[in-house]
Amino acid sequence: MISKEELSKYRTLGDKEADGIIDQIIEQYGIASLRQLMPFLSDYQNLSLENQFPILQTFLSENASLPNFYDKKKLIRATDFYRENQQNIGLILGLYSLPYCYLGADGARVLYMSERIKNDTYKRLTETGNFLKAVMNYDNWQSERIFIICLKVRLLHATIRYFTLHSKQWNMDWGYPINQEDMLGTNLAFSLVVLRGMEKLGYSVDKSYEDAYINTWNVIGFLLGVKKEILPESYLEAVKIDRLVAERQFKESLEGQQLTASLMQVVRSFAPSEITANLLQSQSRMLLGEKYAKMLGITETNIPNTLLKVYNTTSVLMSKIF
Repeated sequence: MISKEELSKYRTLGDKEADGIIDQIIEQYGIASLRQLMPFLSDYQNLSLENQFPILQTFLSENASLPNFYDKKKLIRATDFYRENQQNIGLILGLYSLPYCYLGADGARVLYMSERIKNDTYKRLTETGNFLKAVMNYDNWQSERIFIICLKVRLLHATIRYFTLHSKQWNMDWGYPINQEDMLGTNLAFSLVVLRGMEKLGYSVDKSYEDAYINTWNVIGFLLGVKKEILPESYLEAVKIDRLVAERQFKESLEGQQLTASLMQVVRSFAPSEITANLLQSQSRMLLGEKYAKMLGITETNIPNTLLKVYNTTSVLMSKIF
């Protein structure tokens, strides 16, 4: 397993191959072409490269293979788990996984500076949800669409990395923008933190599903450009690495708080009433825990913890019945 000291090295690394593609696009077609490419990269419905730069097809061909730790049986188990728990996982994503990412103060600076989440939170949440549905759809693995889906995110990250580095606002003391450590942390937020969230909501997750979910997200992480050697080999190792990243990176920050505030505003807007909105906000506080909720500036509501516990218990019981 990677050590805390070794993580420092990976904080200085981005994604050399994807970054190189972005550099070539700018060199051959100009910076304006890169801006025009961004909407395509965040669209997980349009997966055709027919009208795109030829270099993208070459890059896809060179990266359309699965790592040696890919396990088809675990993939099937993981995608089944997602399909059966899709509503709860979506809830956990918005109330727990995403704000959990914002606890990484230096990583949150990239999101804040890019203004993609801060200024159009609903649209970015929709993009994230569409990506999650796409990678957890077994048909996309069978058809090999998974490669272009992940390639798009990889290149989108490289594009944001380029603009961040050339903004004259980035301090390399914060690490490389969208670096390997931050990508690893995000991967854990979509895998380990989801499993942890299920347990906090009162659901019992079988160990075989835990291992399958971690393995499948390791494969996704690899396809997104995360170095194979830093990915966790087991659920237990994922817990330990998550703890290391948190010890190194989690702290209170203005960027993290403002990103969380934008997220909470959208989450509350989904609610049909003020009571439901407060319930969702209280759920986020419960999932994150008091310490992290305070760091992110998520305030208490008038929903008592006893009511929240009853609600969660009832939801679990009803899900078993229906």
